[in-house]
Amino acid sequence: MKISFILTKIISSILVILIVVSATFLLLRILPGGPFDTEKKLPPRVKNNIEKKYKLDQPLIKQYIYYIKSTVSLDLGPSYFYPGKNVNDIIKKSFPYSLKIGLLALIFTIFISILVAKFIYNNKKSFFSKVIINFLYLSVGTPTFLIGALLIMIFSVQLKILPAALLESPLSYILPVITLSIPSIAFLSKLMLESMNDIEKTLYFRNAKLNNIKSNLILKYYIVRNSLVPFITAIGPISAFMITGSFVVESIFSIPGMGKMFILSIINRDYPIVCGLTIVYTVVLVTINMLIDLTYPIIDKRIKYQ
Repeated sequence: MKISFILTKIISSILVILIVVSATFLLLRILPGGPFDTEKKLPPRVKNNIEKKYKLDQPLIKQYIYYIKSTVSLDLGPSYFYPGKNVNDIIKKSFPYSLKIGLLALIFTIFISILVAKFIYNNKKSFFSKVIINFLYLSVGTPTFLIGALLIMIFSVQLKILPAALLESPLSYILPVITLSIPSIAFLSKLMLESMNDIEKTLYFRNAKLNNIKSNLILKYYIVRNSLVPFITAIGPISAFMITGSFVVESIFSIPGMGKMFILSIINRDYPIVCGLTIVYTVVLVTINMLIDLTYPIIDKRIKYQ
């Protein structure tokens, strides 16, 4: 893999981040209303002083240049809604919760998705496999808030074996992780199963069969390995979504993560927090996608970057 390819990916990733940051900044300013337009109107003099404090009285282009300079220096500015708090500190406090839940959900999703796909592939005609396939189709379209509510009702209210909210013990992670994982497991399992079935139509699979290669080796080196390319491609946005925090899951289980903070910041029109969290989301997504692009030649030797 050439250094030029890696440098191109890094430069394009930086441009994507800049475009997203710029678009978010401009959209928040274009939308009607402002961060200090509440139901109880502030006296004009007080409002002007507040806007002057946060440099909102300056022309839009000056605000934009100032914000880009601050962002480059990793200073995301003060929060409008939480006086005395910096956006950097808010992200540092909320991101670890989302990161823990996201990483656990991602590991669980990848492991279970591959196991489910392999099981269904090896037992295509069994009744249990058909039940699982129907469950996968149902799970893909089921809203996360409904899954979370059902899990809380069963395991917290009825059985009383798992906590319903907060992250006070290791058991507290189980329901949020499962809730966050189920739709992704359903999607990735179906995707990998379809890829595995498509490989049966390829010439190299038929040649392996004709050469009497053992079934377990064909499954491992011909089917599963070649099915990982579309699987890993789909993992990119899914993993970014999980790691940066699910809005719904964090709200249902009262987790003070980035997802919940993002919703509150939009409601409160807290521009710096919205922009700051958007930057984190974008950086995580771009970084994961870039790493996935770099793993393709390792998984599939036929893929080569010039």
